[in-house]
Amino acid sequence: MPRALAGWPLLRAAGASPGVGVDGLTEQYRRGSLRYGGGVRMTVREMTIEDYEGVYALWMSIKGFAIRSLDDSREGVGRFLRRNPDMSVVALEEGKIVGSILCGHDGRRGCLYHVCVHENYRMRGIGKTMVVHCMEALEKEGVSKVSLIAFTQNDIGNAFWKEIGWTKREDLNYYDFVLNHKNIVNFNQ
Repeated sequence: MPRALAGWPLLRAAGASPGVGVDGLTEQYRRGSLRYGGGVRMTVREMTIEDYEGVYALWMSIKGFAIRSLDDSREGVGRFLRRNPDMSVVALEEGKIVGSILCGHDGRRGCLYHVCVHENYRMRGIGKTMVVHCMEALEKEGVSKVSLIAFTQNDIGNAFWKEIGWTKREDLNYYDFVLNHKNIVNFNQ
């Protein structure tokens, strides 16, 4: 387990140290497989471009989710996956994509994009399991810090990041500059 995750409330509350299972949860997160509720199995694996339609459908199902016309197109996601091999993940339950993360890095800092779990599958450890996969992949690449952007009105997402031990930065401003005005942002209603 990445050192960055050792302070998660789940692990800290149980007094675990990095790599030590807490009722088996740490090992389950590492394997990317959780069994819950009637033996249903959820798995996390590397995202491929063949997952695009299922991932896009997931994105479109989430209210308030921001979709960019170019970056989030099949071509845009394919380019991202090729630039960041073995980083992004999908969570599947009974063959259906129920969660995803686009994960990448620039050699120095990692970044998580479009972190989401379908509304009907939340509170089952899927988000945490996917984050562990991404953090381990980034750690293998020698990346020592990871960031993400969460919209201020995303109360569920912001509560999730706080719960799993991420720090909200109050000491910086975020700036961006649009290079391609054809990359239109739409928010799901």
